[in-house]
Amino acid sequence: MAVENTTWRNNVWLVWFYIVFPITVLIDLQEVIYPSSLLVPADAPLHFAYKAKQDYIAKFNDPIVQWSPETASGHDSWMGLFIHLEFFFLLPVMIYAMYKMGIRQKGTSGPDELLFFVYALYNALTTAVCIHDTFYWDKTIWADESQLWTLRSAYYAPFVFIPLLGAFDMGSRILSRFKAADAAAESKKAE
Repeated sequence: MAVENTTWRNNVWLVWFYIVFPITVLIDLQEVIYPSSLLVPADAPLHFAYKAKQDYIAKFNDPIVQWSPETASGHDSWMGLFIHLEFFFLLPVMIYAMYKMGIRQKGTSGPDELLFFVYALYNALTTAVCIHDTFYWDKTIWADESQLWTLRSAYYAPFVFIPLLGAFDMGSRILSRFKAADAAAESKKAE
């Protein structure tokens, strides 16, 4: 039976997942999950999410958030891959984590820690790509450098730095497991 790690840091992870999950399913993956009939009409049940995304686009004119297969020619073609990985990898990991740590209130096993380590690194690296992309946006559209700074620091940077802390946490847990296994192997040799 796997040893489960029940540190207080699991609750921090759970808070992260509870914050990011609604953003993912209501904003990021709107076009992937929902038909427009559930989003666009003013009386649609998810119109509030559609409106939130449109307000963000109106404020920041963020081409990454406006990406669609139709707008991909020549710019941000990598976003399609990111969106599909968000749907097929990140979303299932979040659901699993909320179930395991939230509903079942179990700790993390070695395989869980490896999964969450990859999840955290993926989040940080893909968001870093998005931040890097902002440095190449059309300066005639983005004349207000302070607004671009707000976009990078307030909307994108937390999705780099918080997952990096999470990767460090899971990496340290994995390393502790390796050290414990090495120590057990050494003591077994000594017998």
